[in-house]
Amino acid sequence: MIGIIVAEEKELIEVKKIIKNIKEKNIYEKTFYIGNIEEKQVVLVKSNVGKVNSARVTQLLIDNFDIKLVINVGTAGSVDNSMEIGDVVVATELVQHDFDVTPFGRKLGEIENIGESIKIDNKLLSLFDEMDVKKGIIASGDKFIINREEKDNIRNIFKAMCIEMEGASVAQVCFLDKIPFLVIRSITDKLDGSSKVDFEKFLESSSKNAATILKDVLKKY
Repeated sequence: MIGIIVAEEKELIEVKKIIKNIKEKNIYEKTFYIGNIEEKQVVLVKSNVGKVNSARVTQLLIDNFDIKLVINVGTAGSVDNSMEIGDVVVATELVQHDFDVTPFGRKLGEIENIGESIKIDNKLLSLFDEMDVKKGIIASGDKFIINREEKDNIRNIFKAMCIEMEGASVAQVCFLDKIPFLVIRSITDKLDGSSKVDFEKFLESSSKNAATILKDVLKKY
């Protein structure tokens, strides 16, 4: 079974559109939607925004279902001038830009027993080779960032293409539980745009783009 995690309601709606034969199961006040995408059995859940929320539902998925792969699907903000609204980014590795124990001699984002980043399996990444996606580093943190200087710092320090608030925590739980994972994000706001306005304006269309790539990759998985 493939676990799919989204954070926002509009992201949930777009993924539900491509799932057939949906049944619901409630666990600890979270609704899990069980069905099929491209003949693959999937279970979808909305985590709500943030790293703790997404880590919690990742573990709930793994503990309560026979999960062979976790896919975090959603939207993100660009920190790279080459990114356009609607572009889809597939993470090659995930970092937590707000994890800071540098006073103890570690690098910004470095986590004990994890490292500076968590990398995606190359075999899984190869599924996207002929798709219209970009591959790169995605940075996660518990802050919706609209400040250009902060975005520039994240790009310069972590070489990230985009930022969001869940992917790296999903990756950390999967890494520790030895479950393969993917993170797929569609861009809602450009580096030089108004992040809050653009996010609200393009959330639905970008969510649809991410769901389309999800469906395409499950055809090949």
